[in-house]
Amino acid sequence: MRSLAPSTKLALSNSLKHLLQKKFLDDITVKEIVEDCEVNRQTFYYHFQDIYDLLHWFLEHETTEAFQGAASWQEALMAAFRYIQNNHALVYHIYRSSGREHLDCQLFTLSRTLVVKLLENASSRLDLSEQDQEFLVDFYMYALAGTMLGWLAEDMKEEPDQLAARICFLLEGEFQRVAERFSTFSHTDMETSR
Repeated sequence: MRSLAPSTKLALSNSLKHLLQKKFLDDITVKEIVEDCEVNRQTFYYHFQDIYDLLHWFLEHETTEAFQGAASWQEALMAAFRYIQNNHALVYHIYRSSGREHLDCQLFTLSRTLVVKLLENASSRLDLSEQDQEFLVDFYMYALAGTMLGWLAEDMKEEPDQLAARICFLLEGEFQRVAERFSTFSHTDMETSR
């Protein structure tokens, strides 16, 4: 038996990653994962309920690793796009499978994390209601995640650095401007301006 990585979960995750380079998630079995990892099925089920549970853990771990060292939201965004491009086969094999919802969910989580940080920085000195904060976070999260999913659907034709740079250019200063506008208007003002 080969020695396992520092964590059995990580070792199982690495086996899933290895298999996803070659085949669709729907075609991967627990048996293949444990054989690749050189552990038994009982070990797998001790750590994960099923392959989708492992996939969820894998995506969270990979996202954390991809963002490590990113000093700004721009760097984090670039890192996300580069990770997807560098792991094209793996991402494609998840995207075109019944596990796609986990990938979608991870992209929404990633987008939400970036947007929350941006909005917190932009509105730190402003009086922005919790309702308005949630609205803005949701709006920009859907825009960012939707852009990433569209890029995936079109087989990542645009270079990730170009796409990330366009998004950064679009959002630079945007959160400050929007937060200021929302903080100066009440909801009744917004409704009467329609």
